[in-house]
Amino acid sequence: MAIEPQHTIVVINAVEWSAAYPQSHPLRNVGEWFARYLRRVDGVTVEIMSAAEVKPDAIAAPGISGIILSGSPRDAWAPDPINAKLVDLIQQCHRQSRPFLGVCYGHQLMGVALGARVGREPAGVELGNVPISLTEAGRRDPLFEGISDEFSALQSHQDAVLSLPDGAELLATGQHTRIQGFRWGEWLRGVQFHPEHDPDILRFIWEPRRTTWRERCAFDIDARLREMQPTPCGPKILENFVRFCKRRNA
Repeated sequence: MAIEPQHTIVVINAVEWSAAYPQSHPLRNVGEWFARYLRRVDGVTVEIMSAAEVKPDAIAAPGISGIILSGSPRDAWAPDPINAKLVDLIQQCHRQSRPFLGVCYGHQLMGVALGARVGREPAGVELGNVPISLTEAGRRDPLFEGISDEFSALQSHQDAVLSLPDGAELLATGQHTRIQGFRWGEWLRGVQFHPEHDPDILRFIWEPRRTTWRERCAFDIDARLREMQPTPCGPKILENFVRFCKRRNA
């Protein structure tokens, strides 16, 4: 019987924690937010690296089947050497037909890499459970295979992709932030929402921010965080991405 080849998914952790988040806290492990779901698919290993560790040949190694770029407190649209390095990586994924999934900041940086308009979301901060609608293209896309046309996803952002790049397809949309998911070409995809998050992670992230952000938001942060619910579609979307990577590299 043939042995299935091992597929490696690289998760790039773009988060830099402040001193407000204890180093020993288990929820600081951004890579594991993703890996716990990615490993559900047989034949998959997960490699986690920080954005600072990314090298030009980071995706060239044999056996790397796909790349995921995490969220981040960075502004994807701002001049920043880390942003520039990751933009190069996204463009390299396109040139090498390497599956790429950008999440939140990663989604926004993918927009930057492709010439989209990216900046502050005019409607303000989006946080908590948000209804998402798939477009016709989204219903056909393997990233959303088995996902309802309408589903709930967890959000935490103040920036957004404000216009689609030329040649891109809108996959998912929302009332607050219109561009919730898009694809460019066959291999690059981005989602504004967080398929890797659960309510505990979002509460951990927002606990040190509550006092500062209460006056900046047009909603009750405490109630929004308290009332959050798990989103089963998130893990399914990550598993779909892994299966897509495996098919591409079979």
